Amino acid sequence: MGKDKKSPMMEQYENTKKKYPDCILFFRLGDFYEMFNEDAIKASKLLDLTLTGKDCGKDERAPMCGVPYHSADNYIAKLVSLGEKVAVCEQLQNAGKDIKLVQRDVVRIVSAGTITENSLLDEKRNNFIASISQHGETTSVSWTDITTGDFFVNKLKNSDKTSLFNLLTRISPSEIICNEKIYTTFSKLNEVNRGEYPKFNLYKDWAFNSTHAERVLKEHFEIINLNSFGIENEPEMIASSGALIEYLNETQKHSLQNINKIIIEEDSDYMKLDSNAIRNLELTKTMRDGKRYGSLLWLLDNCETAMGSRNLTNWISSPLQSIEKINYRLDGVEELYKNQLLKNAVKDLLSEIRDTERL
Repeated sequence: MGKDKKSPMMEQYENTKKKYPDCILFFRLGDFYEMFNEDAIKASKLLDLTLTGKDCGKDERAPMCGVPYHSADNYIAKLVSLGEKVAVCEQLQNAGKDIKLVQRDVVRIVSAGTITENSLLDEKRNNFIASISQHGETTSVSWTDITTGDFFVNKLKNSDKTSLFNLLTRISPSEIICNEKIYTTFSKLNEVNRGEYPKFNLYKDWAFNSTHAERVLKEHFEIINLNSFGIENEPEMIASSGALIEYLNETQKHSLQNINKIIIEEDSDYMKLDSNAIRNLELTKTMRDGKRYGSLLWLLDNCETAMGSRNLTNWISSPLQSIEKINYRLDGVEELYKNQLLKNAVKDLLSEIRDTERL
């Protein structure tokens, strides 16, 4: 009789994998993260790893490949850049002679919009993840950078494709989650299939229920109502924002205390630039290869800090419309331009400042 019972370790692996079917599972075994079965076959091709096998208690050896834990970030980054999600499963106790099987569990899920390692991020641009919700004819978009805590929400006055794509082009999210109505309408569009925008990932529809989303937001911000954020009577904004916090709680599995406010972005605050204008003007990246080099941002960015570069990126992508705010900004530029001693002193001070937003 052949073997038909799986080893305890493989049972533990498969039980964990069932909880994260849409992720490649990095399963910690000693000094390596191992992948098995379908994950191993896929990862070996994407990462150019040698595919081996492991005796897991059955007649057939399970396909397996692995990476050293100390260099896992680079492999995770490559998988994420190729559109994959990675669930990192750690050992929760040390192995010992009296322990037959150490406890393991997933401690975080890494996706394009939830990367936190500085070595994997472009320090000069925000890494936004967006949540899009449509109820009736109203579309709301919330987006955040979990490394800086910036959190914005915008209710589109027009729920057509053009308005949504214009906003997405401006904020340039690395990852998008959405409810079923948005997914049905937008996920198969040519602009998405061509890679002009990240693919639309369908998230749990109940997370976009405004009642549930409101409860999630109140628990996260530890408040009794949403009056301070100005969205208490905006169920669409509540839905997209609450679903985004729900997703982050689910994937990050740790406190998100740096996300401590919601900023409502009004369309009237900024000049409307459609996606074609942003691309053709090469404001933040070039048309030819999508690189920063050669763009208007590349030309203007002499900022002393990464925080300044990210702020400048947002300023260029979102030109002000208020004469008062424009003049206030220009007055600040003029003061530094006319006072070189002051400008140099400020530059010297800024050069000593680390990236406190992402610390």
